[in-house]
Amino acid sequence: MKKSLICLSILTLLVGCQTTGIAINSEADNSANSLIKTINKDALYESENIELPSNYDVKAFNKMRIAAYVDQIEFEEGSQKTTLKTDIVSKLLENELARTKRYEVLTRNCTSCDYELAYQIENTVNDGAIQIGEQKNPNYIFETSIALGSVIKKKSDHSEIIFRSLITTKVVNPTTGQIVHSFEPIRHNMPAKNFWAIEDEFIGGFDYRDSNELQEAYKEAAQKGIQVLVNRTMNYYPVGGRVTNFRNGRFAINSGIEQGFAIKQPVVLFLSDDGLDIPIASGEVTPKSTSGSGIMFTWKEDDIDAQQVKKKIQALGKEYLKRTKIYAVSVGTPENWAF
Repeated sequence: MKKSLICLSILTLLVGCQTTGIAINSEADNSANSLIKTINKDALYESENIELPSNYDVKAFNKMRIAAYVDQIEFEEGSQKTTLKTDIVSKLLENELARTKRYEVLTRNCTSCDYELAYQIENTVNDGAIQIGEQKNPNYIFETSIALGSVIKKKSDHSEIIFRSLITTKVVNPTTGQIVHSFEPIRHNMPAKNFWAIEDEFIGGFDYRDSNELQEAYKEAAQKGIQVLVNRTMNYYPVGGRVTNFRNGRFAINSGIEQGFAIKQPVVLFLSDDGLDIPIASGEVTPKSTSGSGIMFTWKEDDIDAQQVKKKIQALGKEYLKRTKIYAVSVGTPENWAF
């Protein structure tokens, strides 16, 4: 039986399924949660799953330089409201994106940088000093809007409050203003928080009247949605590198952490021949700083090109790879990625 290549991870141990709706679910149904999708490594041992990912580009096998903004945070009508600054959530987004190593994230929310600049002006020498206007510019902008909501449900012996988020993100070329991609809206409903009240007088449990508790609950709902968003970006923007050596089922590539690999990454190897890209094998890359070491899973069976490459690369190794372009490209988020 063919194994599924995609694993659906369940955030906060709740069952969920994909949804394409835009509006926040007023009933706070946890089954409407957007799910994290990771790669089932075992499935890559099956020949029929050895396929190239969408949106790959050999010329783009390096880190994207991005700036991430949260342009607005809105509260759904009828929700418990509090104050939540956009820069707080922007930092959550920046941190989650930077953690992937897939992007060179240029922060636009660095209060400490402003403090350091002021300190340097007054106290340090010019060597290595921050220069105003010398910061890097992004290749793309990730612009995110977040809607937050909450709903209270009365049960027989207590009440529940459920916090949720709806996240929409577009990728913009900052030079032209062109929207180059828009991710599917992401929703997340948190597990219910219990409280007790008699005739609307609060007795105990989660204190929805406390602005600090509300802020933390909404931040958690936003961060869970952001984690799904980051997973989507990792799946949409693959990384890769050229295979430079092969020996006894092991291979080397010329890309590592600095080119966008973070941890052990499932990959598909392909032959690139004058515009024709042919998937030939599967494997896994362990990244170093600027290169990576890989192990083969399996060659694509019943494929003439794959079998021809297999014979030549096993016989000639590095010499064959000097004149033949073989690449390894990531095929999604690894199963063991920590969200």
